[in-house]
Amino acid sequence: MWHASCCATRTRTPRPPGSRPSHRHVSGSDKEMENMARPVIGRRPTAEEVLASLGDVRRVRVETPDLNGALRGKYVAVEKLRSGKPVALPEVYLALDVDEDLVPAPVSEERTGYPDILIAPDWSTARAMPHEPGVVAVVGDGLTKAGDRHPQHPRSVLRNVIDRAAGHGYEAVFGVEYEFWAFRDGAESDAARRVGDLSGMTPLSYTRQGYSMLRWADHAAFADDLEASSQAYGVPIETLMTEIGNGQLEAALAPAPALEAADMAARFKLLVRDVARRHGMYITFMAKLVPEQQGTSGHLHQSLLRDGRNAFWDGAPGRLSAAGLGYAAGLLRATRDCAAFFAPYPNSYRRYVPGHWAPLQLSWGWDDRNSAVRAITLSASATRFEQRRSGSDLQPYLAIAACIAGGVDGILAQRDPGPPGEPLTSMPLPADLRAAAALLRGSALARDWLGDELVELYAASRDDEQRVYDQLARAHIPAWEIRRYFEVV
Repeated sequence: MWHASCCATRTRTPRPPGSRPSHRHVSGSDKEMENMARPVIGRRPTAEEVLASLGDVRRVRVETPDLNGALRGKYVAVEKLRSGKPVALPEVYLALDVDEDLVPAPVSEERTGYPDILIAPDWSTARAMPHEPGVVAVVGDGLTKAGDRHPQHPRSVLRNVIDRAAGHGYEAVFGVEYEFWAFRDGAESDAARRVGDLSGMTPLSYTRQGYSMLRWADHAAFADDLEASSQAYGVPIETLMTEIGNGQLEAALAPAPALEAADMAARFKLLVRDVARRHGMYITFMAKLVPEQQGTSGHLHQSLLRDGRNAFWDGAPGRLSAAGLGYAAGLLRATRDCAAFFAPYPNSYRRYVPGHWAPLQLSWGWDDRNSAVRAITLSASATRFEQRRSGSDLQPYLAIAACIAGGVDGILAQRDPGPPGEPLTSMPLPADLRAAAALLRGSALARDWLGDELVELYAASRDDEQRVYDQLARAHIPAWEIRRYFEVV
């Protein structure tokens, strides 16, 4: 899209003992990003400490991301978790596609017997569930039975990347912006949705008007509930606004250390759908829904801290430090090599069309929304990059991991991003998911930083998604094709 949203001050819900404070992010050319910086790292709280601080808790909702970035899990009796033991899930859940079919991969082979993966709750993420009395939600890491981080679990992979960056003295902070479509629910809309008939669905608004105050009344009650519920769930929204598309909205989440930002992004998608149901609405994050209108983006604002200071700031607006230039070069490389994390479905590539605000070439620029990487250098606290190639269907854990990996690798290798505004014609972006999966599989960067096992599983999952998409396309003759040829051939 063509804007960066403004931010307003929010009061954060108190966090459990030992957890990190959040960091407010101001994205927008007319406001600084306040204190996108200095997380205070404390020890991780225990289950007993957190449960005692939250009062009457009966059940714990253990959440953990799948390969697509969606949260899965189970409700567990609180007494079972007081000792701090992990929760078991079938490891094969990491190889389920969006329709719950198995992705062909070693982890999904019948000969394995489908053993368990252990999910260790990260009690710093514990939040009392809005509208579920007595329930606390906590995000968990994937572990092997030996107690090591699971090499194919998205949150554990992101932890590895964060730790490696920290070993070089860097800590990443991210702020995620999500665009999404909202529709009014009802018998006719529901029936149309089930068969994929967009013409039978009722958008939240029939007008196209970004930043509209006129359209606000269409969703004021929903917005109020979403903001309050998100705050309680630990996913503070700094701005909520209308986007250009009919019934399209955007939420900018507060910035946070990378792992927390990924958790917030995954939790937001789950929560916004739940809130929408209470207001007779339903939500989609499909990257491209209406051919003649823009798609939905999932922009990633990011900066690095070194010794508590912004590593990209070079003393004045319109400049970047050597670290900033190296990060930009590495981020461009990651945008191409790891495109499958930023655009993970065949539908994702429908978004990349001229004139619809999605970058079509690999380039960076100063406050340039046509570039895949936009450099924002307002002040020492606000200097950051915005990754604009990603859609709202991105895999948040792996997309953030790829950004950090590429950026820090670029700093260490002292890479040069080239002149601003000039496309890197030697590095063409993939035109479809099949090409993106091939790039990921062949990426030395991804294999080095994220691991061979994650790369192989994720690339296999994208190949399979493309295969199913092609199969479905061949099995159905679209209405427009019949209309065009029925009488005249």
